[in-house]
Amino acid sequence: MPWSTLVATAVGTVLGVLATLVADHVRWRRDRSERERDTLRAAFTEYLTVLSAARDAFSRAEPSPEAVGKGHVALGEHGVYAAQHQLELVARRTLVDKAGRATLAVLDFHDAVVAGHASGSPEYVHAWRTARRTRAALITEMRKVLRYA
Repeated sequence: MPWSTLVATAVGTVLGVLATLVADHVRWRRDRSERERDTLRAAFTEYLTVLSAARDAFSRAEPSPEAVGKGHVALGEHGVYAAQHQLELVARRTLVDKAGRATLAVLDFHDAVVAGHASGSPEYVHAWRTARRTRAALITEMRKVLRYA
């Protein structure tokens, strides 16, 4: 048997093994990226859901001057802090910072409502708009992260 046949067979075998390894690596990276995106999406969805539920509950709260400054307790009861901690484990620092600002805006909204500000008052409207604006900024950041994850 000529050497050229043996060399060609060996080279073909090596190239076939290398091609398989490269294809497996590409598939592994793609699967890992999809799992990471799914994890992020689940954490993002959970956080937005509980934050919105808390904000909506706060909008129906009765005035209670003694509750001003105690919105953090209500946020905890709605699971906002647990969802925020989950975000801290899986998301980038910029996104976690925006989530923190959204949480603080909802706390400010809580304080405006329980302080007795009516829904048309400048304090209520300002707090509501700030909560919506920070949530919108957070969603924009979440979409950006999901696009590149």
